Amino acid sequence: MEEEAQQVCRWEGYVDWRKRPALRGRHGGMLAASFVLVVEILENLAYLANASNLVLYLSQYMHLSPSKSANNVTNFMGTAFLLALLGGFLSDAFLTTYHIYLISAAIEFLGLVILTVQARSSSLKPPPCGPSTPNVQCKEVDGGEAAMLFIGLYLVALGVGGIKGSLPSHGAEQFDEATPQGRKKRSTFFNYFVFCLACGVLIAVTLVVWIEDNKGWEWGFGVSTIAILLSIPIFFAGSAFYKNKIPSGSPLTTICKVSYSKLH
Repeated sequence: MEEEAQQVCRWEGYVDWRKRPALRGRHGGMLAASFVLVVEILENLAYLANASNLVLYLSQYMHLSPSKSANNVTNFMGTAFLLALLGGFLSDAFLTTYHIYLISAAIEFLGLVILTVQARSSSLKPPPCGPSTPNVQCKEVDGGEAAMLFIGLYLVALGVGGIKGSLPSHGAEQFDEATPQGRKKRSTFFNYFVFCLACGVLIAVTLVVWIEDNKGWEWGFGVSTIAILLSIPIFFAGSAFYKNKIPSGSPLTTICKVSYSKLH
């Protein structure tokens, strides 16, 4: 009898962070999703604080031409959002959204550390040039300095892609889509999610951009690094409350199989 009651209380197809069956009343709900909302503020702050002002950094400090700077920022942001497909695919087919977020946040943190170290050290970027230093010829970033810059940027893009492909889904998984009440709560969650996203953007394009322009880019990158670092323990603190969907295959796999069969 007790075993049957426990079976009824289980979330079918979900486990907790220790891969034990997730239980109704203990896992999921708005409490679990609230950790995701706080993390979204920090994650979006860390990403957009740099992406929104990156053209200036590449042109003034890495001495890339305006067109090259704009192209590199476009490529960086496009790569980040395209990699969200990879994050979503891995969440659906192999790992849970919980694990994809933690892995992606660690990757983004590593990329931001590299960018912060480079911005802090004058020996890791081209020497300053301009009207105040007429005897110094402007030299575009190249060699090991360029490698460090782009490794840092695209580690951030990889991390952002994984987070964008897993974090919203992880929040949505905390609600029961089979009931009208669960669907209503999930809709409420996404309203809050968009609000938190906007809060992250607001802080990024005002406070952090001001810090970059007035205090230095090492401080701007440093704030972003601290933000994504803080997001990891905050997300992890909700582990006991999350229910994690067991990977059961990705719609992308089905689409690819159908497309392949049509072509052959």
